[in-house]
Amino acid sequence: MPIRKTKTSEVAPVKAPAATPVAAATPVARSESKGSGTLSAKGGASAVKVPVTYEQIAERAYQIYLKRGFGPGDATSDWVEAERQLKAAR
Repeated sequence: MPIRKTKTSEVAPVKAPAATPVAAATPVARSESKGSGTLSAKGGASAVKVPVTYEQIAERAYQIYLKRGFGPGDATSDWVEAERQLKAAR
């Protein structure tokens, strides 16, 4: 069967919609804490703080002991120093 043209088939072709402008990404600023390396959308430090674990402190205290060359020292001082360093790095 032949196809008949009707007035409805003679409609102008549909144009593609105009490109919509893409919203620019929200700028992300670095926190003001030195060496923190965290990013925040509001420009400040991130609200979520991950606590330092017992294992992390123990490992860092042992590294301090190794750096001292297994010399005499105070394990409690090493522990406190390790905890201070790890918290300062966050």
